[in-house]
Amino acid sequence: MRASFGVLFPALAILASSGPAAGGGGEWLYASEGNRLRRFAIDSIEGGPLVEDVLVERASLDPEAGRDINGMICRVPNGGGRFVAGEDTGQPSPPPGWGVFAADGSQVGKLTATYRVEGAEPFGCAFDRDGRLFTTEVGNQGFGAAKGQLILWFPPYDHFPGPPGAYPDTEAASPNFCKIATDIGTAGGIAIDANGRVYVASASRLAVFRFSPPFPTSPDGAGGCGSKDPLGSPRADRVQRETFVRSQPLQGLFTYSGLAFAPNGNLYVASVLTGRIGEFDREGDLVRLVLEPPEWLPPFSTGAPQGLAVDARGTLYYADLDLVWNGLDVGPGSNGKVWRIAFDGDGKPQPPEIVREHLAFPDGLGALPGESNH
Repeated sequence: MRASFGVLFPALAILASSGPAAGGGGEWLYASEGNRLRRFAIDSIEGGPLVEDVLVERASLDPEAGRDINGMICRVPNGGGRFVAGEDTGQPSPPPGWGVFAADGSQVGKLTATYRVEGAEPFGCAFDRDGRLFTTEVGNQGFGAAKGQLILWFPPYDHFPGPPGAYPDTEAASPNFCKIATDIGTAGGIAIDANGRVYVASASRLAVFRFSPPFPTSPDGAGGCGSKDPLGSPRADRVQRETFVRSQPLQGLFTYSGLAFAPNGNLYVASVLTGRIGEFDREGDLVRLVLEPPEWLPPFSTGAPQGLAVDARGTLYYADLDLVWNGLDVGPGSNGKVWRIAFDGDGKPQPPEIVREHLAFPDGLGALPGESNH
């Protein structure tokens, strides 16, 4: 998503230098901000000095190799370091979608769906245990008609839409998707549990939805995707959907955005407009607030969490939109940040710490293994 994220309430508008990085080959925290893809060596975050680079520069600064990146970043399982992120370079022509990138940041594919709104915003991504990719597209960015989408993709992913060699001069959609839902209000973060159930945050519907398998096995009727959406695109014949988390107004949790699983199987859920992160158990009950700012209205001294990620150590990271007031509207400020929340030996969250500030609209994160290869 970009700084024009749209209107979440009628009066509330919400929602580096390049070159090789030094450091080890452990996990990296990837962050989409300012239409670029930045990353940080996780080993350097705690001990310092911070090691970072810009793996993919935005297209306006690098017309040849740059791409406009937004939303979550997800590693392709057994993909040789490949990853997926929202990519909307040049939209509306070609249409936005999800870019598939090699470990060095070069684009090797593009997944383009069909959308029910103009200016579609790809955001969430997650792979299930069978290597299938689930993504979310925001849809309407306010309390209007719910047109956000949950989309299932089938491999292979490293291809571009349209005839060979046509991209980017094509408006074609990819042939390998099946829509699971097309009526999610402001679809945001996505996460998949050990049982293959898919969780989707819906900010404008004040809920987190859960979709359960079985899911289609191919983008046609033989694979359980023989229905059609309002655009005539393939949609799942049967969908098992429930509301997993509802609004928690007394706790200040309702505009749900980022999702990430804790090591114990509980689900972290961010509420961007209220600056809070809740931890919910496997039944959807609130266990505790992991992040609770001292303020009830933005700007929050501990940030406005949009995207979430958890590293191999169990440390929680969040992308902070730096919400500020502009008259009666509130929107992203000029000092976006990435924060971390570590946990002590008893599992108690420690005060949040800034990983990096002075970022432009950081919205998505991903903790990925890999060497420095930029």
